Amino acid sequence: MSRFSLVIPAYNEEKYLPRTIGAIRKAETMLGEPVEIVVSDNISTDSTTDVARDLGAKVVQTDIRCIGAVRNCGAREASGEYIVFVDADDAMSENMLIEIRSVMDSGKYIGGGVANTHYDRDSWGIYTTHGLLRSRLWFAGISLFLFFTHKKTFDVLGGYNETMKVGEDFDIAARLRKLGESQGKPFMNLRTALLTKSARKFNEYGDWATFAHPILTLKAMMNKPEVIHEIWYKSRRESPDAQQYDTHEK
Repeated sequence: MSRFSLVIPAYNEEKYLPRTIGAIRKAETMLGEPVEIVVSDNISTDSTTDVARDLGAKVVQTDIRCIGAVRNCGAREASGEYIVFVDADDAMSENMLIEIRSVMDSGKYIGGGVANTHYDRDSWGIYTTHGLLRSRLWFAGISLFLFFTHKKTFDVLGGYNETMKVGEDFDIAARLRKLGESQGKPFMNLRTALLTKSARKFNEYGDWATFAHPILTLKAMMNKPEVIHEIWYKSRRESPDAQQYDTHEK
């Protein structure tokens, strides 16, 4: 049985999954032990499930339109000792799983995330938006985008909060950090491994969208379901920038 389970929430991600899972496979090779990949599909309308299976992933599905519920659905099927959550359009560096193993096998940490992140393209708008987010995370003592802990610890936390339409990743990281403090085990923010994030939301809404549309941003932060639904489910998943990552043979 694999000690590592990687959970990927997905909705219409046929274009990005080859890059994401391909990066995991390279990290798996460097790790030197097999990993389990679970793609939690939110009833995609494209070939996400076929692509995932062809790439060796286990596929589970839920029709609940909530990203926290999608993540939890995948977690329930995870069988590894350690559970790692990564988004469907993010690519980890080859040393990511080695770094996570070193942290978790030490027994000194409750879990953690990755602080060293960047986008697959950059601009002043992206840099500024990302910088503001990282500042907030620094003050909170956590990191997002990729999240890892013991599977048993994740279950103790009760998983992701399914009443939240956005910010569920910040919430669970904060709860994990608090639990770790009670046990004398800090939250580890990885700084040597790198996570490359897709800039597709910036490509769609604009690099300065956070500042150009403050009301929309505020509504999203306030968990307005109609806004989150528009951004997550109605956004174009077949953006031109995704084509370069689609190496899957159909």
